[in-house]
Amino acid sequence: MTAAASKQPIEQTLLEQLESTRQQLDLLRDQIAESQRLATIGTIAAVIAHEFNNLLTPIVSYSQFALQSAQSDQPDMDLVRKALTKAFQSSTKAGRICQSMLSLARGQSSLGSVGVQELVDETLVVLARDPQKDGIALRVHIEPDLQVQGDVVQLEQVLLNLLINARQAMLGRGGSLTIKAVRTEEQTQARIQIIDTGPGIAEKNLPRIFEPFFTTKGTAQKGETKGTGLGLAVVRQIMEHHLGRIEVQSEVGRGTTFSLYLPLAKPAETDAPAQS
Repeated sequence: MTAAASKQPIEQTLLEQLESTRQQLDLLRDQIAESQRLATIGTIAAVIAHEFNNLLTPIVSYSQFALQSAQSDQPDMDLVRKALTKAFQSSTKAGRICQSMLSLARGQSSLGSVGVQELVDETLVVLARDPQKDGIALRVHIEPDLQVQGDVVQLEQVLLNLLINARQAMLGRGGSLTIKAVRTEEQTQARIQIIDTGPGIAEKNLPRIFEPFFTTKGTAQKGETKGTGLGLAVVRQIMEHHLGRIEVQSEVGRGTTFSLYLPLAKPAETDAPAQS
C-alpha cells in the first residue's frame, strides 16, 4: 500500500469526526437557545403572577357589584353594565397574556412576514407589567406597515430579552424606555431600536456583552434574578440566523441603545392576504 493510499482512510476518518463535532455543536447551540427561551419565561413569571393578582382583583370586585345590584329590588343597570365591562376588559387582558405566554413556551412559530407593530404589541403583552408602574415612561414609534422577514417567536424572544434588561436596569431609578422602528435609507432593512435611560454599560464591558456567560448583573435587586449571561448571546445568534445584526451604543449614566437590523419582508409576502 502506498503512503498516499494509507492517508485516505485517515483523512476520511478526520472529516467524519469533524462533521460529527459540527453537528454536536449545532445541537448544543439549539439547546442553549431553547434553555434561554425558557429562562426568559421564568424571568417574567413572577411579574406576570403579580399582574394576574392585579387583574383578578377588579374582576372579582366588579362581578360582586354586578351580582349585588342585579339581586336587589331595584337593580342599577348602569352599574351592572359598567361592572361587567370592567370585568370583561380585565379578563380579556389576562386571556391575551396566557395565550401569548403559551405560544412562546411551546415555541410555536413560522417563518415569513412579521409586522413590526404587531410584534412589539405582542411582546408588551407577554411582558405584562406596565412600565409606568415602575416609574418608567414607555414610548413606541413604529413606522406604519413595516414588515420584516423572520420567525415571530424568535423575534419576540429577542425583544423580550432586551426589554427585560432595560427594565431591570432602570428599576428603582425610573427613566424612559423607547421602542423605535423605521426602514433604513437603503430600503432593504428595518432598524428596531430599544433605548433606555438606565445606568449604561461601562466601555470596557461593551466588547464582551454578547459573550456567553458574561453578565454585568452581579447582584439581584427587588426580587429580580441574577443574569445568566446567555440572553444577549442568544439574541445575537437569533439575529445572525435571520441574516441581520445587533449593535449597541451606551454611555455610563445616560443609557443604552440596542439596534436590531432585519431584512424587510419580501413584497409578495407583504402583499399576501392575511389568514384568519
